[in-house]
Amino acid sequence: MGNEVDLQRPFADVYKALDLKTQRKAMRSAMRKEGNRVKKVAVSTLHSKAIGPGTKRSLDKGIYVRTYPNRFGLGFMVTVKPFGKKGIHENRRSLEKPVLMWAEDGTRLRHVGKRTSSFFSKSRWSGNRVRQYRRDGHQTGKMPGYRFLAETEEKTAGSVENNLFDSFQSNIEKAAKKQGLM
Repeated sequence: MGNEVDLQRPFADVYKALDLKTQRKAMRSAMRKEGNRVKKVAVSTLHSKAIGPGTKRSLDKGIYVRTYPNRFGLGFMVTVKPFGKKGIHENRRSLEKPVLMWAEDGTRLRHVGKRTSSFFSKSRWSGNRVRQYRRDGHQTGKMPGYRFLAETEEKTAGSVENNLFDSFQSNIEKAAKKQGLM
């Protein structure tokens, strides 16, 4: 009775026969593989935008994949937010800047220089009364939001789950064959 295989779900029996470490390894490998595929789509989307052709170093190195460890739940994230040396672009003067983070969301117009005067107004977020400053000096200009990660998410949203399951199933089958279960 215990050796019968459910013909509707043969994959589940093979999965249960493997130990926990092998199951997690198969899941993590599938996440990493799919994350790298989504990263390639994000890089191609970035190249299609009008940012980065005049730079000395390529901007696409700033796009990276984070695969979450088991204790935080299983998943991956393609991002450009700075994390250590990841997500950082080195400019012409060898200064490290989070350019892709600014390019994804865009930046607002700012003035630099010394404070010349101040006035009170309402905060944009909390509505509280805050002190605002007028400044001397030039404007920094604003960067438009290129939204290449949002576009990547729209492109890949439909296929991620199917690709993850297919990759996970092939990893489980490889592990089962290696252990002689199939």
